[in-house]
Amino acid sequence: MLLRDARGIWGTLDLLRGQDRPPFDDQDVRRAASLTPALLATIRSYVKAGPLAPQSAAPAPGVFIVGADHTIRTATPPARAWLDMIRERQPNPSWTSEPFMAGMAIKAREYARDPHNPRPLCVGPSAGYGHWMVCQAEPLDDGSQDVAIIIQAAAGEHLLTCFSDWYELTRRERQVLAHLRDGLSRKQIARRLELSMHTVSDFLKAIHRKTGATGRDQLLAALIP
Repeated sequence: MLLRDARGIWGTLDLLRGQDRPPFDDQDVRRAASLTPALLATIRSYVKAGPLAPQSAAPAPGVFIVGADHTIRTATPPARAWLDMIRERQPNPSWTSEPFMAGMAIKAREYARDPHNPRPLCVGPSAGYGHWMVCQAEPLDDGSQDVAIIIQAAAGEHLLTCFSDWYELTRRERQVLAHLRDGLSRKQIARRLELSMHTVSDFLKAIHRKTGATGRDQLLAALIP
């Protein structure tokens, strides 16, 4: 099931039950859904407690090819490097990556059939993956049912949007942060947003408080991979 609040979808909750147990029913689903606020609060606390900026260089962009049977057919060396890094940080069973890849492939095919469906996109936080990470899926245009899943370090609007949402920045705080990322000084930001320098300073203080950043350099290290 999806973990969702007013800001959007934050993750998934996968429930497993032994083969000798009955299937999940509607009551089980409602009970699991009632846990969403507590789970989201816990996940957010975990993400915000991690290092603000990556501690090492990210692997190069990688590609997985998922076949019509939803299994990974092949992967480039950088894609394997991403998996190794994630598994090092999250010592989950090796099979946990397979349902994620299968789900991305299914959503990619649904989007290809009907663009009104959401485009498959997943942006993960640095605390869980070592880097802000983005996964996108596209069906191959070769007549097969194969899907290419691209995994790479998040950047640009993907990173800014995800970062701002996890740290609960307001619309104005995000605008200030975007201009800061683009190299504008506090005076230039004030002029661009038609605000006083004092107001911009207040927004920057709020951003530092919410993210735990000690200054401009640490924020830029988090936002410019």
